[in-house]
Amino acid sequence: MGKIVSFINTTPDGFADSQYVTPDPEYFAFVHDVLAEIQTVAYGRNTFELFQQLWPARLESDDTPEWQLSMAKALTDIPKLVYSSGLNNTTWNNSTIVRAVDVEAISRFKQEGQKGLLTFGSMELVAALTEKQLVDDYYFCIQSLLAGGGSFRLFDKIKLTPQPLKLKSAKVLQSGVVIVHYERAH
Repeated sequence: MGKIVSFINTTPDGFADSQYVTPDPEYFAFVHDVLAEIQTVAYGRNTFELFQQLWPARLESDDTPEWQLSMAKALTDIPKLVYSSGLNNTTWNNSTIVRAVDVEAISRFKQEGQKGLLTFGSMELVAALTEKQLVDDYYFCIQSLLAGGGSFRLFDKIKLTPQPLKLKSAKVLQSGVVIVHYERAH
């Protein structure tokens, strides 16, 4: 059975901007392990366009460290969905544009999927999936920085009803990043 998994980078004060992420080999190794259980990655438009610009270029560069090269290969090879009402085409391999979150399609994926669907960042997509109670697992990557401001704050654009979570694990990286894995309690 497939799961919907959200991987969210956030600061302790709740800002979920990519500029505050501490990417290092240990962080990417953790992400790579999560990707091993995933069959599709889903993005909102902004995150997708950022990743589409960044990761394929890493494959072409002779200066890309092995730990980034491994991630670039994994993200390029895996099927990708980009949720966008305005995007008309992509240049990244294995990418499909989806116009809106379809609860029935996601429910079918969960019933028929062998592995999970993972969202990276994409806070509006995560908010829409969370609001519809479709996310099964959350990985909150708490960065070791008080941002004091940013473009996105966790779930600030929707009114959530309480959704109990069950702690699955927590890992502290050498960088000070804490990754907390929760599953939705049913």
